[in-house]
Amino acid sequence: MNPLFTDSLPTLSRRNLMGMSGLALADMLTRQAWANTTGSASLLEPHFPARAKRMIFILLDGGLSQVDSYDYKPRLQKEHGQALPESIRAPKFTFAQRGRIIGSPFDFKQWGETGHWASDLFPEVNRKWIDKLCFLHSLHHDNEDHTTAMSMLNTGMPREIRPAMGSWLLYGLGSDNGNLPGYIDLTPKDGRTFPSGFLPSVYSGTPIIKPDNKVKGLKWDNLTAGFQGQRDHLDFIRRLNSDANPLESELRNRELAFRMQSVAPEIMDLDQESEATRKRYGIGEGHTDEFGRTLLLARRFAESGVRYITATHSTSRYGNLWDQHANLEKGHRGNAHAVDQPIAALLSDLEARGLLDDTLVLCGSEFGRTPSRELFDGQMGRSDNGRDHNPHGFTMWMAGGGTKPGYHHGATDDYGFYATQNKVSIHDLHATILHLMGIDHERLTYHHSGRDYRLTDVYGKVVSEILG
Repeated sequence: MNPLFTDSLPTLSRRNLMGMSGLALADMLTRQAWANTTGSASLLEPHFPARAKRMIFILLDGGLSQVDSYDYKPRLQKEHGQALPESIRAPKFTFAQRGRIIGSPFDFKQWGETGHWASDLFPEVNRKWIDKLCFLHSLHHDNEDHTTAMSMLNTGMPREIRPAMGSWLLYGLGSDNGNLPGYIDLTPKDGRTFPSGFLPSVYSGTPIIKPDNKVKGLKWDNLTAGFQGQRDHLDFIRRLNSDANPLESELRNRELAFRMQSVAPEIMDLDQESEATRKRYGIGEGHTDEFGRTLLLARRFAESGVRYITATHSTSRYGNLWDQHANLEKGHRGNAHAVDQPIAALLSDLEARGLLDDTLVLCGSEFGRTPSRELFDGQMGRSDNGRDHNPHGFTMWMAGGGTKPGYHHGATDDYGFYATQNKVSIHDLHATILHLMGIDHERLTYHHSGRDYRLTDVYGKVVSEILG
């Protein structure tokens, strides 16, 4: 049993539930399920006062280069074309040998009252928000390929199938809106969200996808079947439900999908927003339209009580991913151009609506990039300005949700290769996020296969220096 709460609901037999109406049944089942494992939002008390009630994770899929954005390394410019020192040439990477140092093709200057050095990749965010962001410059892990690195970032484990961070938060805190999922994944890569692992499927993320390049809006598959078709399906599941064939989890998920149809279409109708708001997010402009719609929808779901929202940027007309093994300037510049205005608009919108104080926004990638180009078979790589994957030292930023504004935590070496000062592991990042949400990461556990599991496994410490 989750130690976060005490069960106070009566036990209900499946046969007694058979005659209940659909909405009443779904509500009772959900309340009982959470009471038997975690508690619903109305029953659950955090371990301590939460600084954040909800979270939006802006995921720049593929690897934003820290040394071309927020981790200024003037030594790269001075030593452009030279070999990396032997002291930082290890470890051996999976994809390619190390080539020579590449200076950044982007212009760095000091921004805001804090005077933090940053490139011109994100001018809108920098002009309006750099003094209010909390930077982690010393993140690190050991996973060099996208798949394991993305799994590490989202679940705390690189290869095992474990629950995603959003599933853990929903498991621990419940949902603030019984008609919407507590965990929504906007435009996930390939349309797939991370699984709930060993947690019950009621804690899974719900993906909302962009169907094709011809459709402006986003698509929620559960909203396409129609009330009657889903009602028949629910009745069928209920008839199958018995002591010998328990289907409550499936029934809860289907009932939630049914209830969503009464509220989700209105939330997803961005035409309800003013023209000024839509313009601020870049909706209607070719380069910002898609991600502008994604982040405006993220704000609308956050405002409606969704606990955890991811918004993934992985494709644009400038190419796939932030994975510039070649054409670094063109790829990073184009991708940043697509997200910069929408991100600044989201932060301003949350602040104007009084939501930023208790909404934690996290932005970054599964890893950073190397300070050097790549060598393939002894020859220069596909381009003279491509960077390889670098999980050993990279940057992410946070905003709102109890974080310290204008603060910079940790540092990498002079080349931006390794985290060297106040290093922050992914387990530390997860422990800190849970702390901001009012959860002690060592006490949020789930018993599975004979032992208690947690998001941070047996590691992790809260980075107390970043707390506002």
